[in-house]
Amino acid sequence: MAFRIAIVALATVFGAGCSLVQEKTFGESIDEASTGTQIKAKLFSVGGVSRFGEVDVEVSDRLVLLSGRVPSETDRGEAERIAWSVSAVDEVANELVITKLDIARDFNDRWITEQIRARIIGDKDVKGVNYNIQVFEGVVYLLGFAQDEDELRRAAEHAASVKGVMKVVSYVKVRGRRAQAPPDGTASTGAMAPITAPDRQPTRREGYSDPYSTNRNGPPQ
Repeated sequence: MAFRIAIVALATVFGAGCSLVQEKTFGESIDEASTGTQIKAKLFSVGGVSRFGEVDVEVSDRLVLLSGRVPSETDRGEAERIAWSVSAVDEVANELVITKLDIARDFNDRWITEQIRARIIGDKDVKGVNYNIQVFEGVVYLLGFAQDEDELRRAAEHAASVKGVMKVVSYVKVRGRRAQAPPDGTASTGAMAPITAPDRQPTRREGYSDPYSTNRNGPPQ
């Protein structure tokens, strides 16, 4: 699931002859895809499929979102350390869950992802190419840029309205601001799932302490 929206974004830009006005530039998309690929490659080289095969990596504006499943707390910490080992990263949000493999759950999460993607991209008032979507155990993580609070609200409500969604967590930024939830009043109503900001803000490079470092002076350089 990790890089599908990025692929859709590039295809949309080329298909429109680069005439689409959007927050994210083509160069930014390439850099983010490269950063995500580096992190994924390092995860597999260290732990292979058994440890990190279900870790989704998404990158937006030098923020890395880790979501999905790992077998242990040790793996959760090491995945974050590996993300910090890439120099192009300024923030890491670690949403990894410690649980067992569940094929039925994974299938349902993929279905939810496709439903949300279709709704967001199909909304002419939302620049869908600027949004990334990750889903695990019915929890939706939105990452990317919004033009304004109203667009953020629309995108989040599209996600919250899909059957099977338990919660929507917004890591979306309005350009120049940190990750935030939609404006007050957009929480669950009717059949919609709750829409929230992250439980804690992503860790920033200057505030990160390597869980495997003996001196804990900060992230790898």
